[in-house]
Parts: sequence; structure tokens; C-alpha cells
Amino acid sequence: MLASDLDAVQRIAEVCFPVPWTRDEFQKELGREYSTLRVLRPSVGEPVCAFANFWCIGDEAQLMNVATLPLARRAGHARALMQDMIQLARDRRLRLVTLEVRRSNAGARALYQEFGFSEQGIRQRYYSDNQEDAIVMHLTLRMRL
Repeated sequence: MLASDLDAVQRIAEVCFPVPWTRDEFQKELGREYSTLRVLRPSVGEPVCAFANFWCIGDEAQLMNVATLPLARRAGHARALMQDMIQLARDRRLRLVTLEVRRSNAGARALYQEFGFSEQGIRQRYYSDNQEDAIVMHLTLRMRL
């Protein structure tokens, strides 16, 4: 992600999340050495339709955000961003990928489970907009020889 992508990422966040990160929060992420932001365009020259933001700290990756514009969903964009994040984590020899997901977000939970994430716990009343629980999910990365 480049600074020139900030407006597009902010628009995606606004339509995808009840409490989206602000443009300023995404801009701060660009300057953090532990933060990785990826954007996805359907093809060269087209506008950004999806993004992912994750942190790599110590031997763990933490997925902060992954979102796809509603009209661009079901085309494999989130899957591609997840594959990219997991591959980067493997390349950096990290041992664990973690995330939180709304209990009601069955589609996202199913996608994460396809990648091998398992539900590890619950953060009760985690989301400020409606006090919904968050499901904590982990993916343990096995080192390849």
C-alpha cells in the first residue's frame, strides 16, 4: 500500500466495518515498521477493491483488518490477501497468526477455518458499537524444511 491508496482504503473500511479505522490511523500504519498493508486491484490500472493490514511482532502475525468492497466480494480477493499474509509470515519464520472476528461474521470465520485457523477463545463484548463478542482464532505455522 502506498500513501496514494489511503483514500481508497478508507472508503473500503467505511463501507465494510461498523467502526472503521480513520484515514489517520491507516496513515500511521504506513510508518510502523511492524505493520504491513496490502491492497488488491482486480487488474492493473483499476481502483483498489480490497485491503489487508497485519502486524508482525516477535514470532507472531496479527491480522488487524481485511476487507473487500461489497460489489467485489466472492471473487477471491480476501482469500488472496490471506494467502499473501500467511506466506509472508512463513517467509519471516513466524510461528503463529492470530485474529479476532465478530461472532456473527460466519463468512469470515469459514474463510479463516479454510486456512486452518481454529477458534481459541472469546473476548466478551469486544466490539464497541454493539458489544458483540469476538472470536479469537489462531493458525500455528509449521516450519518447512
